[in-house]
Amino acid sequence: MPDREDQGSVNRYRIETIVEDNTLHYFTPQVLDVMLGNNLVVRFKRSSGWVTVGVDPIRTKNRREPSHPYSGHERRSNHWRRQSTLEES
Repeated sequence: MPDREDQGSVNRYRIETIVEDNTLHYFTPQVLDVMLGNNLVVRFKRSSGWVTVGVDPIRTKNRREPSHPYSGHERRSNHWRRQSTLEES
């Protein structure tokens, strides 16, 4: 049986989570994101304390997606077109 130090290292990268059937699980951040996206999580524990889904603010989007995509005029594409035009001259 592993001692408490070993258990702490196992749970270091896992987040305490309570799911819909009120059972406690330890999930990696990636799995927690999926569970949150599928509305299967009731509560999870942050370093600041327990978060209640639907009450406390949480991030539910994939971490790789921008949270606020830019909706203004795209200037970079014009820059590259100008560069290639200048190089062709």
